[in-house]
Order: sequence, then C-alpha cells, then structure tokens
Amino acid sequence: MKVDIWSDIVCPFCYIGSTQFNSALKNFSHKDDITVVYHSFELDPSAPKHSEDTLHQMLAKKKGMTVQQAKSLNQQVTASAAAEGLHYDLDHAKPINSFDAHRLIHFAAAHGKQVQMFERLYAAYFTEAQNIADVDTLCRLAKEVGLDTKKARAVLVGDDYSQEVHADIAKAAGYGIQGVPFFVIDDTYGISGAQGVPIFSQALQAAWHETHPIKMMGDQTVNVCQDGVC
Repeated sequence: MKVDIWSDIVCPFCYIGSTQFNSALKNFSHKDDITVVYHSFELDPSAPKHSEDTLHQMLAKKKGMTVQQAKSLNQQVTASAAAEGLHYDLDHAKPINSFDAHRLIHFAAAHGKQVQMFERLYAAYFTEAQNIADVDTLCRLAKEVGLDTKKARAVLVGDDYSQEVHADIAKAAGYGIQGVPFFVIDDTYGISGAQGVPIFSQALQAAWHETHPIKMMGDQTVNVCQDGVC
C-alpha cells in the first residue's frame, strides 16, 4: 500500500503532521508493506532565499495583525509541536524559499535517502533555525545524511530536479490540494492537516482492509450456535 504526502519544509504543521503519521505507522501491524512517498509543495514560491524578517513579522504582514498577535499564534504552534515531542524555535527561524530544499529531497530520493533528508531539513529549520535556502547549509545537511557533497552541490547550483518539484506541485493541484500537509492513502483516503495519531491510524486500517478484505472459507450457511459458531 502506498501513502503520498505533500508538504513544505517551512510549514510548521507539516513537521507535526509527519511526526503524527510516523507514530501511527510505527504501530501499524502492516507497516512493512507500506511505501511512503514525499511530494513537494510550496506555500510561498515568492519567498526570498535570505530574509531579515522573523516568522512573527512575516505572519503579521500576511494576516494583517500585530507582531505580538502573530507571536502568540506561533507560540500555540510551538506548543502543538511540543505535544508531539518536537522543539520549535520560531523566534529565530526566518521565512525563506524552500524550492532548493525540495530539489535536494528529490536528489536524496534518487539515492534512497528521501525520508532521512526530509527529517533532517525539518529539524534544521524548525529546531535549529538554519537557513535551508543556503547552498552551503544544504550541502552540509546532505552530507549529514550520507549523501555525496559534491554531487549535492552540483544539483543545487544548477536546476536538476526542478521539473520533479513542479510535477509534484501540479499533481497536488490535480488533487485539489490547496494546503499542506496533505496525505493520500492508497489513492483512496485524503487527510488534510495534522489531524492526530488516531485519525492516521484509522485511515491506515480502513485503507488496508479495503484492499485486503478477509476471504471467508468453508460453509457460511451454518446455524446459530452450531457448527462451532455462536
């Protein structure tokens, strides 16, 4: 069974949702038969590679609120992350462009390191407040998950995997996805947002039972409380 996940590295709820899904998957009895594929999504394609604004300032401008109100909202998000065992440093993280990070994830996928790269980028951005639009930073993070630094840099200074990122975004549009995280389980169940471990567990179970129904054997026309059936 396949699970497709659309997310953006700079989306705070994507890290939370991914963590919740992974917790559900860890306890799923058929987890070894599940293939998880991450897909790119950009919340703000116009975001700069370097920004002096804080996430609070960015949110305040976007929502038309005060910086203090934005900070209060981000504190709520930080609390939600903490409930999943994640430490967010939204006071120091900067609103930056995630396109190159997505290209790096596709490069990592080609070398069997997609999940590791995704998780490392999430932590680098939300916990360590690193600039994941910076090429040197991305190359260092690529090395940390076991990727070849020279090859990673060659990808990042060029335009390799740009088409793959755009293709993911186009496919999301085809599904009608307007926000992330968004999970598609076996092309049957769609889950929008960080809905919590129970919802992901239920969806995995439901999708599995639909594709792997129980096949009854023997005579099903037995009498009640006879023939070994009550």
